[in-house]
Amino acid sequence: MMTRYILALAIFVGAPGLASAQSVPTLSPPVTLSGPTGMKSALATKADVSNGTLKSPTITGGTLDGAQSITTTSGITQSLASLLGQQINVVNYGAVAGGTDSGTAVQNALSTAANRFPVYFPYSAYGYTLNSGTYTGKEIGTWLLNGNTIRGNAIGTPNSGGGTLVSPYTNPWLIATDQKSVYDPAAVPQGSKETMAAVSQECLPNRVNGQNANTSRNWITCLYAGADTGSGGTSGVDISTEVANWVLNISGNHGVTAELDTNFNAAVTDGQWTTGFFLTGGGAPGTNVNSVALSIMHAAYDGSWLPWTTGLSIREATNQIQQYKASAGETGFFQQAFDQSGNTLWQVDKNGYAKAVGFVSMATGNPAFSARAANADDFVATRASATDTGFFFRGYDESGNTLASLDKRGSATVAGLINTNHTGESASSTCTVGEMHADDLNIYVCTSAGTYKVAALTAIK
Repeated sequence: MMTRYILALAIFVGAPGLASAQSVPTLSPPVTLSGPTGMKSALATKADVSNGTLKSPTITGGTLDGAQSITTTSGITQSLASLLGQQINVVNYGAVAGGTDSGTAVQNALSTAANRFPVYFPYSAYGYTLNSGTYTGKEIGTWLLNGNTIRGNAIGTPNSGGGTLVSPYTNPWLIATDQKSVYDPAAVPQGSKETMAAVSQECLPNRVNGQNANTSRNWITCLYAGADTGSGGTSGVDISTEVANWVLNISGNHGVTAELDTNFNAAVTDGQWTTGFFLTGGGAPGTNVNSVALSIMHAAYDGSWLPWTTGLSIREATNQIQQYKASAGETGFFQQAFDQSGNTLWQVDKNGYAKAVGFVSMATGNPAFSARAANADDFVATRASATDTGFFFRGYDESGNTLASLDKRGSATVAGLINTNHTGESASSTCTVGEMHADDLNIYVCTSAGTYKVAALTAIK
């Protein structure tokens, strides 16, 4: 009996240990062994089984050969290599940042990018060196330079106007720092009345937007380009900023550097003005600086004289030019014109006084009209025909009475005729019919014979 009790106690003490080693984990929610979602099916599926599915895996290390298929949300399937190749990274073709020549790598990347994919340069503080390869600056496509410094013999000599690759071919003095694009729209076939645009950017028509804070106002701009000049400008320091630089090189064919079209397709009913070109600006009050609102200049590349055929042409406008002064005390000129030495040829000030060589109309103290011309007629007026009537000139007093007039038959009327620039004429002196002169002794009248008739003033009472 004692032996049996000891064996039973031993079995009772060892039971908990056996139960713990063979316990089955509890799964929530419960999982069955059989079935498509059971434990057997899950354990039978491995990551390397053909057509296996991985959902949200974490992969560390490993190698992809590019043959994997990628299906986009639109249902388009392509290889991983093709998808990654749609942006050509020069580093993937052997380019190395720094002083090592990456010319061959960039050439290979450009060859791959023949389908116009962008060529991408990952940023490096040093940049890239291109000593090999030949570029013209006209390579079609987009270069994403990302602020890299590109050095080497293969980029030409931008400092002397011979830049290639990163320089615009239309201006080889410049260097593109972040992006350069070259297009060839002329290579695309077009219809008889079509025009090919390399880049098109449009905005849909402006309209009232009920979600605006002010539903009666909605201003938009389709394209905005801005820049700040920054500070640091001092005498002797040249800091120049251009918001946009449009270049058209003429080589046998005509062209337009920039075209601004304002097409009126319907009546303007909002009561505002439509402006083809609006030039405006602003600044702090009292900030008067040397500035020109519109400057038209032209010269040969060596700086010599090369005139525009027409500097400014305005057509089909009711008022071709309007100019306003802001206040009665505003000074300056509406227009000024100068000769080659800087002398004034023509000017109109903001008080309405005009001055020109040969013509003067100024304030008190200056003649209202003055004509000076060397070896030429100062003023010419011609009647159109023998029956042309009217006057070449008329002058009135404050009451409208004629002070002087010259009609188109040659008859002159002068309210007070004074002619003292001839004295001592004799009866034999030749003259022009109609001339009359007087001195202290006689009066002289030229007759049709071309000589004077002389009458003594003592005979006139």
